[in-house]
Amino acid sequence: MEPASRGGRSRRLLLIALAAAVPWSWFLVRGVGGPVDSVAVGLPFVGVAAIVATAVAAVLTARAWPLVAGASTFVVCAVAVLAPRWPSTIALPSPAYRVVMANLWEENPTPQAVPTSLLERDADMIVAVELPGPPFADEMTASAASAGLVSTVRDGELAAWSRFPLRELADQGLPPARVMRVGVDAPGSPFVMYVVHGLNPLRDTTFSDQRRFVDDLLASIRSEHRPVVVAGDFNMSDRVVSYRMMAGSLTDAMRAGDAGGTTYVGGWWAPLLLRIDHIFVDPGWCAADPGTFTVAGSDHRGIEVGVGPCA
Repeated sequence: MEPASRGGRSRRLLLIALAAAVPWSWFLVRGVGGPVDSVAVGLPFVGVAAIVATAVAAVLTARAWPLVAGASTFVVCAVAVLAPRWPSTIALPSPAYRVVMANLWEENPTPQAVPTSLLERDADMIVAVELPGPPFADEMTASAASAGLVSTVRDGELAAWSRFPLRELADQGLPPARVMRVGVDAPGSPFVMYVVHGLNPLRDTTFSDQRRFVDDLLASIRSEHRPVVVAGDFNMSDRVVSYRMMAGSLTDAMRAGDAGGTTYVGGWWAPLLLRIDHIFVDPGWCAADPGTFTVAGSDHRGIEVGVGPCA
């Protein structure tokens, strides 16, 4: 009986080892994109559901391996959520231009409070998407000018206000309703700002189309002769393939010495811990002091960071 008993123990140990190891295969398959990206968006729910379901299974079967599988799955989900937010070490910019970006929400119930919530950030440049209906844009422009942000560019629902002269540039084949390309004549370090509002892959497009959009965006950025700053609501979680494409070519300014924060806080989406608003900078530029803040009436948090040539 002893050999059989040893064989049974070996099988149990193998089963427990497999239960612990299999969830980590997520990091092998996540690069497939497409439907796998939709799972990536839901990872916080997956982790909690795995713990609950496997704890029940462990009690009902009086076996340890379901709970081991659940705990391992939870840890995998936690790592996958936290890793793309982890602070990175980036040299300080000099000079540093303070950039603020916000999705203002076209259905904003209190648009009259928005200018104050943006202008109190003491920015050198504010970029925004989903401008509420008129007369908001004109009122925001007047308030920005009184705060020293005297130059304005606006194209549909995309806008920028700046202390430095701005001029709208050709779209280079990018969808004009989704990307606005702006020349910024910052003293000593002129750059190109891309204001982006990507489509939602869970509603308006697909993850595959989002990836093609990012391909086209990066191709345009590579063609620039000046440093580039890219800011906007990408509707792109930092857990999907498209984000890793952006972060592989540019620097995620929102992780400069601090953890990237959740930005989409609307309704039941908040528990998914979605960071879909981003600011990226050219690899030759650096960033400092990133943060998020409340935008009056919006379902997004605003983001802000200092960017500029590396000191």
